[in-house]
Amino acid sequence: MKQLEKSIMGQAYVLACPDDSEAQMNEAVARVDAAMCRIRDAGKVRSRERIAVLAALNLAFDIADREAADLAAERAQP
Repeated sequence: MKQLEKSIMGQAYVLACPDDSEAQMNEAVARVDAAMCRIRDAGKVRSRERIAVLAALNLAFDIADREAADLAAERAQP
C-alpha cells in the first residue's frame, strides 16, 4: 500500500492506495475535486463539509443512475 498526497479543492490529503491502483485513485480524486469545485464555484454553498456531502450525493446519484440504465439495457436484451 502506498500513500499519495493529493489536493482536493485546494486542501492536501494523504490517501492510502493499493500499489497497482494509482491511476484509478488519481481519476477518483480528479472527479471529487471537479464535483466539489463546481458546487463551490456556483456560489450557493460555502461550508467545505456541505460541499463535500453534496458532491458525494451527486456522484452517488450518477453511479446509481448509470447502474439503473445498465440494468434496464440488460433486461431489454432478448
